[in-house]
Amino acid sequence: MKAISKTPVSPQQAQEIAQKHFHQPITSLEELSDGFFNATYLLKLVDGSIRVLKVAPLAEVRVLRYERNIMQAEVDALRLARAHTQMPVPEIFIHDTSRAILPTDYFIMSFVPGVSFWNLRKDLPPQSQDNIEQQTGRYLRQMNNIHGPHFGYFASEERHNNWVDCFDSMLQGVLQDGLDVDMPLPMPYPDILALARAKYAALQSVTTPALVHWDLWDGNIFIDPITHNITGIIDFERALWGDPLMEVNFGGLGDKPQFRTGYGPDLLAEPGAPTRKMLYNLYLYLIMVIECRYRQYETPDQENWARQMLFDELEKLKQPA
Repeated sequence: MKAISKTPVSPQQAQEIAQKHFHQPITSLEELSDGFFNATYLLKLVDGSIRVLKVAPLAEVRVLRYERNIMQAEVDALRLARAHTQMPVPEIFIHDTSRAILPTDYFIMSFVPGVSFWNLRKDLPPQSQDNIEQQTGRYLRQMNNIHGPHFGYFASEERHNNWVDCFDSMLQGVLQDGLDVDMPLPMPYPDILALARAKYAALQSVTTPALVHWDLWDGNIFIDPITHNITGIIDFERALWGDPLMEVNFGGLGDKPQFRTGYGPDLLAEPGAPTRKMLYNLYLYLIMVIECRYRQYETPDQENWARQMLFDELEKLKQPA
């Protein structure tokens, strides 16, 4: 996916990066274009090893508030997940903030073998799909069992002692992002905030900050096409200390009953969970609509889909509890 947030890397710059960090040249440079935000490249080194280079947007590229400094967030969250879970996550080799070669930050990580679940799902038998969903649930629960000292995004310096204040700040942030670029929404901005705030009582039961991936859709899960096992989980840049029910696997991108089976505890059965999920979906769809104005995607597909989802979620929130 082409987006204005992706920083191009020339073959010469890639050679300089490889020489600086690995003391050898590359034999090939390939852009991995499936992502939506950072630019990602495959580096093949002379010794046969493969590395993945991930590059942050340029400083002059306008991003949403929650996206500021998310490269540092991804590095930290990956290292935390690698140290405290059995998730097959990449190893971080280098995080370079010197801007000596590129005019922005970048990091280099190990290559994750396999094919994305997004690309492979259609070719898999139902039982294999179910098994992958269950594996995903088990891995994500391990991550969610890591607890932190405060609520808030990894990338943000903003820290909150309670989840209600944290979520309200997050919601206000994305709404201001929309106002900044005059993005039209199905309801006036103040009405959306008021509608959400009327449901905040459901958030008060969340008292423990858990490590939340928040972006574990099929494109960020890699699968061995032979064994149909998960070989890698990537893209931790949106990680936050929050409510595990925020994970999109709990209904943000469609119902996933096999995921819930693998996860174990049925978070959707908790008191107030349906209302919490509606609030989290509202936040997700607002981001997916508003970011389109910032990224300048080539097609309106995401915006069209997200707008309908946003409209539906707003209608649900209007209903009495």
